[in-house]
Amino acid sequence: MQHHCTHGIDSRKDLSFNDLPRSSEPLVSGPSGDGNPGQGLTVLATTPGAVRAMAPRLTAGVALDPYMERTHQPVALLSAAAAGRLGVTRLDAQPAVFIDGLPYTVVGIFDQVQREPGALLGVLIPSSTALDRFGDPGTTPDQAAQALVATRVGAAPVVARQLAVALRPDRPKAFAVTAPPDPHSLRDHVTTDLSGLFLALAGICLLVGTVGIANTTLVAVLERTEEIGLRRALGARTRHVAAQFLAESTALGTLGGLIGTSLGVLTVLAVAAARDWTAVLSPATTLPAPLIGSLVGLLAGLYPSLRAARIDPLKALRTG
Repeated sequence: MQHHCTHGIDSRKDLSFNDLPRSSEPLVSGPSGDGNPGQGLTVLATTPGAVRAMAPRLTAGVALDPYMERTHQPVALLSAAAAGRLGVTRLDAQPAVFIDGLPYTVVGIFDQVQREPGALLGVLIPSSTALDRFGDPGTTPDQAAQALVATRVGAAPVVARQLAVALRPDRPKAFAVTAPPDPHSLRDHVTTDLSGLFLALAGICLLVGTVGIANTTLVAVLERTEEIGLRRALGARTRHVAAQFLAESTALGTLGGLIGTSLGVLTVLAVAAARDWTAVLSPATTLPAPLIGSLVGLLAGLYPSLRAARIDPLKALRTG
């Protein structure tokens, strides 16, 4: 079991909560301590303001409130994951969990949080109770108090720049402030990654298409050996035979490009119509697609056409 801390601040006033010291004792659901169902769970000593900053969604009971903090109540707010591991399913019987052998009455269960995702595998207890039972958390990085700041949408970068000075104008460097990533930058990074992924998939599809066209054209050459020999016997030159199969593979690639482009455009239009969006189709993206298909067909037909041109007409007619 790990004990951690996150310091909580909401948009109205400074609200802190302290960390618990590390302990070798398990977090269990009974005083006997059978097994160690609390393995991997985190205990957070929180103030009510920190709980508000997390914005948990309660599925049962109540959240930690100022009365519990002020009166040092031995209570706990469990995440759904922690409740499941500890076997807490109902609160009407006032179940308790034990931390270091000391009982904490479970007052609520939550399943989601808007901030501090580490709390989803955690147990929250009042910071005043934690100070009484475990003392000061210390200043080591894994135990020192942290701050969780709830801001309005888009205000996080500004608050991050001003927070340390607002808390301690005399010692702003005493705080290490980590702002969440800018939504626009994050969106751009995600868009770039997705574009790269789609380009990679498109490249793989083109490679598969090239191999498929080359295989189809090569099979056609092998099945039409007698025809090739007859054309050569009637005066067709090697370039005529090569041009024939090269034209067939190019036509096949062009047809594939046209069909793929049409399906893509129809898919975009169907999705836009279903979601009441305005479809935006860039000619620079759609028009070159058939040309790319033609180029793929041309490249795929090079080897089969050269092989067809090298067929000996005498052997071809004798084989036929």
